[in-house]
Amino acid sequence: MIDLPPFRPPSEASSYLLRVVRGCNWNRCAFCAMYRDLKFCQRRKDEILKDIDNLEKFFPRSNSAFIGDSNPLIHKDIVEIVEYLKKKYQVSRVTAYARIKTIAAMPESKLKSLKDAGLTRLHMGLESGCEEVLKFVNKGITPEEAIKACRKAKKFFEVTYYVITGLGGCDMSLSHAKDTAKVLSYAEPTFVRVRNLTIIDGSPLSSRNFKTISAKQQLEELKMIVAETRAKTYLTCDHISNYLFTKHGPIFFGVSGNLPEDRDEMIQKIDDAIELVEVIEKSGGKVFTSNDMYKLGLIML
Repeated sequence: MIDLPPFRPPSEASSYLLRVVRGCNWNRCAFCAMYRDLKFCQRRKDEILKDIDNLEKFFPRSNSAFIGDSNPLIHKDIVEIVEYLKKKYQVSRVTAYARIKTIAAMPESKLKSLKDAGLTRLHMGLESGCEEVLKFVNKGITPEEAIKACRKAKKFFEVTYYVITGLGGCDMSLSHAKDTAKVLSYAEPTFVRVRNLTIIDGSPLSSRNFKTISAKQQLEELKMIVAETRAKTYLTCDHISNYLFTKHGPIFFGVSGNLPEDRDEMIQKIDDAIELVEVIEKSGGKVFTSNDMYKLGLIML
């Protein structure tokens, strides 16, 4: 049986999935429970190549492939694995999760070898540009490393940076949003994918006394990130965690667009959503974030 990655970005929904490592070699982020009970290891090359041979038995024919789990570029045979994948299938896009710390320290010669082998895009978790927030959630990176890693990686690949609204809670909301926009402005990732903090059972943050932000604060953070990011990038809220809900269903689905071209339109949509939230709450209604919905058992992530 083929060994598949348990997680992949929404943008890789139609991709071949290839598991090169199991788990996460860091696995200490306070907000994450994805690989909490999984011991990190590198899979054997012969097993991986056999999985590549069998991909089309398990997936419809695809033009893209995604490599997991959390940080597969540290696999000792990763260049050979990517080369074999590209030779076996006519895929135009090969993507992987990568850790910012790893890319910041990786020689450019290794990155070039991966590009030459066929790797085209990296998905990396920035989460926040605020040093205080990064320390609070034990991300294990600094804002400076995040800027360095993105600039280095963009010489060879498309780069997606993920950010999490609400990660600073109520106390650090402003600095989290402002500093995240600042880092994105310097780093200039190809894509910015926004998620809203949803505290999952089993994550270290679930046992802390942490005050999550409200629906309105979620929108205000998103607005600040959109308004103050001075980079040419595509920003998207392509995940259910970005939604806002009432008891009648979703009322906000996030925003997507190119910065800076679509900035004003995106901000207007957020302002309209803020106004709607205020009207609902003034009339005694309740607007639910993804964190609220998860606690109620109404969504799964």
